[in-house]
Amino acid sequence: MKDGRMNEGVDLKRLMLYFQKRIWFILLLTALGAGIGALVYQVVRSLNMPVEYEAVSKLYISFEHDETGETYQYYNGYTWNELLDSEPVLNCIMNYLPGYNKPTVVNATKAEILSDIRLLTVTVTGNNEKFTREVQNAVQSGLWDYAQSAEELRSITTIRQLAPQRIYWTDRTLVSALTGALILGVVGIMAYSFGFIFNDAIFVQSDIEKRYPYKALGIMTRNQKGLQPYNQELKADLLYALGDNRTLILIDMENHGELRAQDMEKLLNWQEGGRLGDDEDEFGQITWHISGISEDEELIFDEEKTGEWTIIPLNEVRLGEKECAIIRECGGAVILVPFGVNNASKKLERVLTLLKNQELVVYGIVIDEADEEYLNRYFG
Repeated sequence: MKDGRMNEGVDLKRLMLYFQKRIWFILLLTALGAGIGALVYQVVRSLNMPVEYEAVSKLYISFEHDETGETYQYYNGYTWNELLDSEPVLNCIMNYLPGYNKPTVVNATKAEILSDIRLLTVTVTGNNEKFTREVQNAVQSGLWDYAQSAEELRSITTIRQLAPQRIYWTDRTLVSALTGALILGVVGIMAYSFGFIFNDAIFVQSDIEKRYPYKALGIMTRNQKGLQPYNQELKADLLYALGDNRTLILIDMENHGELRAQDMEKLLNWQEGGRLGDDEDEFGQITWHISGISEDEELIFDEEKTGEWTIIPLNEVRLGEKECAIIRECGGAVILVPFGVNNASKKLERVLTLLKNQELVVYGIVIDEADEEYLNRYFG
C-alpha cells in the first residue's frame, strides 16, 4: 500500500486554514516573548550594571607668550591626557587627595581638548559619588597649581563644573522586547509548521486519493442538513459504488459505529424533493424526507420505520474473524475515517492491511464528522 504523505506537496490553502485557527496562539507567544525579553533585560540591567558616577569639568587655559611674543599653542587633547598622568601634574592633584593612591586617580580621570585648545574638558569616573566629587575638585585645584609653575601657562580656571551623575546603560528595553517577541514568534511558527508537516490528519477527499488506492466516496458533516451538497455527493457516490447492494457495512475508525450507522441510514433512506415535516422547499433547494414516513411524523429514524437500506456498523477496535466473515458475506465495506484527527491515518493503514490480507472488498472511504465551516472555506 502506498503512503503518499511525504510526496503530497504543500497545500497552501490548507496551510492558511491551519494557521488561521492557531494565529491567536502565535500572537500570544509573541506577546509573551516581548514581556519575557523586556523583563530579562531589566533584571540583567539591574543586577549586572555597575554603579558608576561621572563628573565633568570645563576649564579655561590662558597661555603665556614665548620669547618672540607669540602665545604658546602646541597643547592638544593627547598632550593633556598625558600631562594628567605625569608626575608634576599628578603630584599637584594628589596634594588634595590624602589617603588615595595614584593609580586609582589616574584610572579615574581623562582630559581632552574637544575643539578650542583653550577649553579643556576633564571627566572623572568613580564607583561612588563622594570619590568622584573629591577627585573632580582635586584635579581642578591641582591644574590651577600646576599652571602657576609652568612657564607656558598663565592660569587654568574652572568655568563650568557639573555635579557627579549616576551613569546608566542605554535603555534597550524596547529592543529586548522586540527580540523576545521575534524569537518566540518564530519558534511558534516553526513548531506549528513542523506540526503541519507531520500531521497526517484527513480533511478532504484529495487526502485519501493521494495516500491510498481507494475511492474517496464523500464527506459526512457534523450537522447533517439536507441542504448540504456534501450529503448529496456522498449519497450519489455510495449508490454508484454499491450498485444493487442495499446492505452497507460501515467500519468506524473512531469506534462510534452505532451512531454513525444511524446517520448513514437516514442519509441513504432519505429521498430528494417535496417537503420534510414543516420544512419548506425554499429557493428551489433540495429538502429530504425518509421514504414511507408521513409529513406529520418526527424526523427521528426508528427501527420500526425501516427503509430500503440496511446498515451494519463495525468498530475498528473489534475487527476480527467474525467481523471479516460479515464483510465477506455482504460483499464489502465502507470505512469511516474521522475528520482532522492526527494519527488517524496510521490506524487506517492497519485496518486496510487487515482487509487486504483477508481479500475483502473496500468500496471506499468516507470522511466523518467534518467541520462544515472548514469545508466551506476550503472549497469556497
